[in-house]
Formats: sequence, structure tokens, C-alpha cells
Amino acid sequence: MRAASILLAVVAGLGMPAHAQGKLSFDPQTIYKVPRGASPADGPADAPVTIVAWSDFACGYCYRVQPTLDTLNTLFPGQLRWVHRTLPLDDDETTTAEAALAARAQGAFRPMSDRLYAMGGRVDRAGAELVARELGLDMVRFRADLDTAVFRPQIVADAADARTLGVTGTPSFFINGRPVHGNQPLRVFAEVVDEELARAAGTDGDYDALVATGKLTADSAVEIDHPERELDSNAIYRVGLGLPGHQLGPDTAAVTIIVWSDFQCPFCAKAVPVLQQVRAKYGDDVRIVFRHLAMAYHRKAGLAAEAAVAAAEQGKFWAFHDRVFAQFGSLDRADLERFATSAGLDLMKFKAALDDRRYRDAVVAESASALALGVDGTPTMFINGQPISGARDFVTMDRIVGAHLERGRAAVAAGIPARDLYGLLMSDAIGIERADPSRFPDASGIKISMRADDRSRAVTAACRRRDAARAVELASRLVADARRRATAVCFAAGIDLPTR
Repeated sequence: MRAASILLAVVAGLGMPAHAQGKLSFDPQTIYKVPRGASPADGPADAPVTIVAWSDFACGYCYRVQPTLDTLNTLFPGQLRWVHRTLPLDDDETTTAEAALAARAQGAFRPMSDRLYAMGGRVDRAGAELVARELGLDMVRFRADLDTAVFRPQIVADAADARTLGVTGTPSFFINGRPVHGNQPLRVFAEVVDEELARAAGTDGDYDALVATGKLTADSAVEIDHPERELDSNAIYRVGLGLPGHQLGPDTAAVTIIVWSDFQCPFCAKAVPVLQQVRAKYGDDVRIVFRHLAMAYHRKAGLAAEAAVAAAEQGKFWAFHDRVFAQFGSLDRADLERFATSAGLDLMKFKAALDDRRYRDAVVAESASALALGVDGTPTMFINGQPISGARDFVTMDRIVGAHLERGRAAVAAGIPARDLYGLLMSDAIGIERADPSRFPDASGIKISMRADDRSRAVTAACRRRDAARAVELASRLVADARRRATAVCFAAGIDLPTR
């Protein structure tokens, strides 16, 4: 069957060709011996996790998954190496793939790929040359590479390896040999990477060693997918205290409400007065922490979140927050500056932070932490770690908060210091805080301290928000690979960690 006919039978959501349903598939828990070929790769050569990806620029699902992959890099800085392989939807249409490889030869694979994906892969020779010219490539060399089809054998080899392995659809990913098929949520990718980081830590071998005993081809008679999983309303999740300056209420509060919110979300706006009522009733028994989840379909939410972080750096987060939600829907740059002025911010510093996108990475990490945990909408609240999705009325919130307050007071009466209560709850909670775990309380009386993997994440989080002093302080106990990766991330942010 010609590859072009596959496109007509794509299964919605994942990009799985219909004819593949009768063929052997891949078990997500199995290691496969996946070749890397001579394909373009980026990321550290000694990264503990290698992700081999088969895709095609004309594949819509391949384009849609790119933001998820970029966010995965944010969550695991310096720990991932990507190998980009091609499986054309149309065997006779390889212009875009050849153009990407020609750009790679001039060090511009990623910018060329980004443009080709955005254009749906439907780019003729003239279009490819136009993009190459915009990227500043050597056009004589670029045209010669396309004229002589010098990279076509690479594309043929990629497709041949895919057929041998049993890959029949795009996008298909193998994370240290573990398969993930299609446009999966960030949670799926993050969980597999976590497991593979742990496996890699248990061996001194490289990628070849990690997949050496893997299976050579698809072997599952049934298509096994990663199950959708909602947050368990009866579980306690390990949720951190977010960015500095986003907290309302004392560390000694018996109840901590973490709310992941979006300044462009109407349901988040409805939740604001309810939380204000909760604080009015319970006072310092309740602590509210705002965390950013700027949904991708809210075009103005990202910059508004960055503006709020800039306000927090001047100690004015809640004043800014209240003004934004009081005039819900006004999120143009001029509106943000007006709110900043009204909240008493130094406008020059505020505008400079927005101009250079100073807090973009911090906002991305906040959103990524939520998505990787399984949060898929706003507002989502965690009350002492217990999840509640959607806006709730005051009567419901009052009942829930009251129950948690009663348990919290009982724990304090039993001898747990109030300041240590949230730290103790988090020490036995499920999930991973992927943004900034440095603000988990240290329960001094019961010796709860930061975990080694948390410390590494905390250093990179401090560097993302340009907090050099905090980064240096936290990095003092990092060693080996963790220190090397943190140093690389911080250097990119303009912060030099001292050598040991």
C-alpha cells in the first residue's frame, strides 16, 4: 500500500493509520532495540535519555505535539537527546524532509523544521528556498544539496528502519527504547522519562547498552495505549508553593489552597470572590497560593502571567491579580501596564521585564508542572494536596476547607508544629513537583529535608526567574551530573554557578 493512502485512514487524535490496527504493535512497558541511524540529533551526547522520533512535516499530529516536546525539554533540562527520523506520508514527496536535512548541514535544522511544521509540510521547492533565504542559509549550497538529492538516501534509510521495526504511523517516539505513540499529553511523556532516568541511573552504559537486549520489532497483538488518568479526588498530591510572592496567608496556616489559574479563564474569574470569602471567614488559618497554568488556547494568558510574576518580584502580585480579575478580559499590553501603575509598581522595571520576556521560562515551567501532574484545566485547586477541579461555590468550599481545618488542628494538637504541617503532608504525597520544589517547608522538628532530585529542579527554577543568589545557595550541595546540568541551564540564563 502506498504511504499516501495511509493518510486517508488516520484515527482521530493519535495519527494511527487504520491499516495498522491489524498489525503487530508496541507494548509501552517493553524495551525495543531502536536504531538511531545517521539522523539529526540535538541535546547532550551523554544525556541519560535518548528519544528517537519518527515524524513527517505533513503530519498534523506531528505539528500539534511539538509544544509538548518543547515543554518536556523544559522539565528535563540537559537530560534528553532527540533523534529526528522521517517517515514520509507520501513516498514521492520528500522535498520538505530534504530541505530540513539541507538546513541541518548548515546548523539550522530546528528553525527550518519549525517553519515546515507550521506550514503543514506542504512546501514546494520554491517555498523551501524562500524559508532557507529567510534563515540566512548559503543558498548556493542549499540549492546544490536539493538538486543532487544528497539527503534522499537518509530519508529512505529512515523509512526502511521504521518498516523493519514495525512503525506504521507518525508521530512515533521511543524513549530509551520505550514506545509512545501519537500526540500524547505531557503527563505520558514525563512519566516514561522519569522511569527511564531511573533505569539509566542504574547502569554505566550509554543508549546502545540501554537498548541492547530490546526486542527487534513490534510484537504486541493488541494496540496497547497509555490509559487516560484523571486526578484522584481521594488522593493527596505533592504540590509545591509556586513562585515567590504568590502566597496569601502565613506558613503556619492549617489549610493550604493551591490554585492553578489562568488570567483569561472565565471560570477562574468566578473562583476569585469565592476564595476571597474563604479568606475572610478563616483568616490566617488558610493560605492561598496562586500558580500559573496559561492554557495554550488563551492567546493573551501567557503574557499576563509573565506580567503577574513581574509584579510579584516587586512585592505586588496580589494587587496586580485583583485588578486583572476585576476588569476581566482586559489583557492587552496597555491594560497590563495600566494595572501595574494602579498597583504601585515601578513601571520602567515592569515594562523591561515584559520586553525581554524575563519570566517566560518560569511561567512555562509552572504550566508544565501542572500538565505533567495531570491537571488539564483551570481552575484546579489542591486543598492540602487534595484535588478539586473547576470553580465551586462558597458553600461547597466552606465545607471542604472546614473539614481540612479540623484535621489540621488535630494534627497540631497532637504535637506537629503548625509551620511543619504542609511539609509533613507533602512528604507522603504522590506525584512530582516539577517546577520549583525548593519552597516545600522543611519540617525542622521531624527532619524533613529537600530530596536530591528536588534540589536540582529548584536550582534550575531559580535560574529561570533570574534569582542568582537563590540558585547559588541551592547549588552548593549539587554534585556530579546534577551539578553539570544545572550549570548549563543557569549559564544559558546568564547565571554562573561557582565551581567546586
